[in-house]
Amino acid sequence: MAHYREVLGVILGGGRGTNMEPLTPYLDKPLIKLLGKPLIYYPTNNLVYLGLRTIYIISRDPAKVGNEVGRYFSNVSIENVGQRGDDIDSALKMIYEIAGRGTTIISFGDVILPREAYELALNSHVNSGKPVTVLMTPLSDLQGYFEVQVDDVVVINKVNEHKSGYAWTGILIAEREFLVSLHDFNGNINSTLMRFKGNVNVALWSGWFVDVSYPWDLLSAIKYLMSDLREARISKDADISSKAVIEGPVIVDEGARIDHGAIIRGPVYIGRNAYVGNNALIRNNTSLEEESVIGADAEITESLIGYRATVGRGSFIGSSVIGDESTIEPGVVTLNVLPSGVEVSHLSPVIVKGKQIAKLGAIVGPKARVGANSVIYPGSIIEHNRYIPPLSVLK
Repeated sequence: MAHYREVLGVILGGGRGTNMEPLTPYLDKPLIKLLGKPLIYYPTNNLVYLGLRTIYIISRDPAKVGNEVGRYFSNVSIENVGQRGDDIDSALKMIYEIAGRGTTIISFGDVILPREAYELALNSHVNSGKPVTVLMTPLSDLQGYFEVQVDDVVVINKVNEHKSGYAWTGILIAEREFLVSLHDFNGNINSTLMRFKGNVNVALWSGWFVDVSYPWDLLSAIKYLMSDLREARISKDADISSKAVIEGPVIVDEGARIDHGAIIRGPVYIGRNAYVGNNALIRNNTSLEEESVIGADAEITESLIGYRATVGRGSFIGSSVIGDESTIEPGVVTLNVLPSGVEVSHLSPVIVKGKQIAKLGAIVGPKARVGANSVIYPGSIIEHNRYIPPLSVLK
């Protein structure tokens, strides 16, 4: 996409991700893998799609993030910068220092949107002629999100109660004068927006949007990222039994092995060198990350199975996130329908047979182990490295 001005990109990936525990003891949130790619890949890819050739990524570990992102983008200048301080104000203050010479698209590294949202925001900004554009989206429940309030002054604040309104998508497009003021106000976005009272453009996005603040947001991200997949994409280097069944939109990466009698019912992602055993059933927006192992007769639905994680024979994993290198022994069952009245931030209920229910299975941290024939109640959190003995009932 061509523009009459220089356009730079800045991705904010320096948050500690404390709400993502127990998934982040060893790995920063931007590097959590989703459909085979780190979380921060998705906003970066959208900026590249817009035609940007210079992108800055602010993170706590620029060397590690740079090494990971560099695998996917060879024709773009990606500068990795270490964040000073832990809060969002610290990151916002830095932007003028590193990229304050043109139109700058600022994106949160943990928010996933389709590329059309970025196009809409940039086109709206260019057409408005104003020094800053805020992209917002309508939500029926803003609890846990940043709300955009539009009046004489545009204000962005975190919401802790149930209410409808407009959520900030994490995208801000700014000209140099706004970034100068943002720096002068030490990254305080509301003070800066106040200075530009009456001169702030607000763009409205009405499509899907995922703010990955909690582990279960990863499950929503899988659903939406695969929503445009219409056909199977199977690597020629995958080993798929002639007696396996693949239905619907499925991605199978190189080196993956799918054994006799397995059923893969898309949308499903099966990562590099992953293994699916005899008669296993993988279905409904599930992502099996690189080198994960699914035992014979296991069933996985609406779940994320992390890097080198193992799910044993005959287990049922539903609406769950299984951390990297964790082991679920044979016969484990995750219950995934929350009791009526239980509220979880960012978790939207679904309609099943005319009834509204909230679904959330287990969140299992990296390198944990759940013993054979255990039952895990809905919404259970298992810390990293924890061992659950066989025949346990975890409530």
